[in-house]
Amino acid sequence: MTDALQNPPSTGAAPAVFDDPRGLRRAAVIAVGVLVCVGCLAVLAVAAGILYADPHAPAALPAEAGRTSAPR
Repeated sequence: MTDALQNPPSTGAAPAVFDDPRGLRRAAVIAVGVLVCVGCLAVLAVAAGILYADPHAPAALPAEAGRTSAPR
């Protein structure tokens, strides 16, 4: 019993899991991976641009100072 567990009988050559002789599947997987990576980096760049606060930005004007009409 121990020999059968340690040395199971061979059933022949295992079938190829990814039989891709031209490499098209690999190229497609790499292309999708690159697009996902670039997409994630773009989302992070947009989020960083939105969240970035410029330390040297000009001071905002008070609400009363701009775009108001004269009192009547």
